[in-house]
Amino acid sequence: MRFNLIWQGVLLAALLVLPSTAGFAAKGDLKVQVPRSAPLLQGRTLELRFADFAQGIWVRDPGDCPPPSIDRSAPGSALAIYRGLWEMPDRICQVYGAELGGRDTQRAAINCLLNNGAESIELVTVQPRGTGGLMVQEGERPPVHFRFCEKITPVLKATDD
Repeated sequence: MRFNLIWQGVLLAALLVLPSTAGFAAKGDLKVQVPRSAPLLQGRTLELRFADFAQGIWVRDPGDCPPPSIDRSAPGSALAIYRGLWEMPDRICQVYGAELGGRDTQRAAINCLLNNGAESIELVTVQPRGTGGLMVQEGERPPVHFRFCEKITPVLKATDD
């Protein structure tokens, strides 16, 4: 019994001494150095919402304005953009990174929940066209021209007290 206690004491002492002397590593020496941003993103600011020019309800055919509701519109016929949300008849998406480029062009990475329950990650580009138009390009697909239909009014408005 006494022999067992001695060996346990020696083992405990060895475990306490080894980490402090092994390689004489200081606190934090084993941490990986990670750059603050990727070289592609240096000098750029990412937003979590769409630019003001893109916000609103947009339709392909002006005769479809106002749409009955975005989720009940024909596929590809209507689009709602409000802050960081993007809704089309077959999906609802949230921005997780948007960059405002030259000439009011904005590219945004969006995470979408499709009506069938699947998820997708997409890249969209929006650009104003004339006084009431918006060019929308999803990934590598050809750009589509939408026309402004109506402004989205927030349900809760901030009040100045």
